[in-house]
Amino acid sequence: MIRTSLHSSSCVTLTVLVNHHYGPDPSLKETLYKQTPSDFRPQVGMLHMTASSQSGIHRLPSETLSYIFLHVVHEYDESPLTISHICSRWRKVSISTGALWTSIKLSLPYSSSQLAYLQTWLSRSKSYPLDILLDFRDEDWNWEEDDHAFTPEISEEIISVLRPHSKRWRHVELFTDTWAPIYTFLDLTRNITDLPILKSVALSRCNAYFARKGELFKPTRFREPISLFGGACLPSLRELSLVGVHVNWQTSSLRNLVELEFKFHAYDVMPTLPQFINILTGCPELERLSIVGWGPKLDVASSTHQPVPHIISMPKLLRLCFGFVDVDYAVLVLSLFHLPALCELELEDVASIVDPMGPSDASALLELLGCSTVPSTDSCCYPLHQVECLELRSLRSSETVFANFLRRFVTLEKINLSDADSALLSALGPQNFAPGPVLAVEGGGDTNHTSKIQESRRPSFVSLSGSLAPCPHLSWGMIVMTRMMMLEMCLWLSRICSCFIVFSNLNLCVAGTCNDLKSGIEILEA
Repeated sequence: MIRTSLHSSSCVTLTVLVNHHYGPDPSLKETLYKQTPSDFRPQVGMLHMTASSQSGIHRLPSETLSYIFLHVVHEYDESPLTISHICSRWRKVSISTGALWTSIKLSLPYSSSQLAYLQTWLSRSKSYPLDILLDFRDEDWNWEEDDHAFTPEISEEIISVLRPHSKRWRHVELFTDTWAPIYTFLDLTRNITDLPILKSVALSRCNAYFARKGELFKPTRFREPISLFGGACLPSLRELSLVGVHVNWQTSSLRNLVELEFKFHAYDVMPTLPQFINILTGCPELERLSIVGWGPKLDVASSTHQPVPHIISMPKLLRLCFGFVDVDYAVLVLSLFHLPALCELELEDVASIVDPMGPSDASALLELLGCSTVPSTDSCCYPLHQVECLELRSLRSSETVFANFLRRFVTLEKINLSDADSALLSALGPQNFAPGPVLAVEGGGDTNHTSKIQESRRPSFVSLSGSLAPCPHLSWGMIVMTRMMMLEMCLWLSRICSCFIVFSNLNLCVAGTCNDLKSGIEILEA
């Protein structure tokens, strides 16, 4: 058996375990060292070889080595370039294994060496499908549209090299801070007519502030939309993510998708309602839909703020991610849908990150969803009673509205809370429990001690290992919170509990650690 582990580009450690029946090979360590590039020699880890693994690695068939290399590259996200610089035989085997070179990744700082890298990967990948990631975001960018390290000229240079291989494109991802490189990509690929295996496309202009209410698209000289791949038929495309990127909604071939994302666009470049309906009805198998910021253009000002008829039915949609910057607009958009198969719901007030005024009162939105979830009726457009996973970010409302909303989730198993205020936490509180629950400590414990605690506590309180009201199938162990919410939750518990219990088997899912709540309880108990 051989196990090859390459941990990072800055520290390469090779561990080789070879069954002893291949015979000894005492020169292997020396060979590896001599064949390693001088830049890597000081960083190459020790070659560990046990008595049973002093063997002839070079006796392994090339097919076996090739399989091992593929496992290392694909499972551990390592560069095949490192493998090809170990020794002459490994170089020969790795270069002849085209499947090793199918993942292309380019990022800043850009130089001519990256272009050479790109051409090498394209050559060595032979006829295999290509997964392309172009991530040219710059964390030090000064927010000036015309002053960025990733220029349109660089974008044109890269796309021109990739374009002849478009028949092999399988996954394409392009992340930029500015619009010009995105425009260059759309322009240079508008004449591509043959993309037979393209499965997913993600184009992202990573500037969420264009989603602010009243914000218009900039730069205006590039506002005119371009059809995605010139409107060519994309028979294999199943996943499309457009983040801050608009295309010609009328002529682009957006059909038969299973996942679609509209995120952080300026409102003035979004599709009209007929175009939006045409896109969604052209994807009858759609399972995941994200609308963050703005969806279709709607006349909110002249509306009566009353829900419109449900005119978009998506019978196979399982997950809806909806982020909004304007509550009135959000109510109108959500009034459009009929989602009978919904089982995952994510709601976010995006104004918390793009608007200096912060989140608005989302009561109207929550009440709309609550009123549209009557089981066993044709009007059940949002079957919250069958939703198993709920994510709420930066929502603001009253405890009463939150509690009424949460009561609809009778089968909820997991809830993710981020930037939640006290009203939402209180809505999950013990005052909403049915009376007379049984206190149970997960993992066993002293039953006599538990009984005493039961007698000294409110009869409506259940333990952290029990279910949460008003969601009977939701346990505390399935709540996901950010670290900032931990102290607030502990303080909340201190107000409603006469004592604290520390559960050794508490499985609370917390960003960063699983012990914050437990530690907080211990501190407050002390």
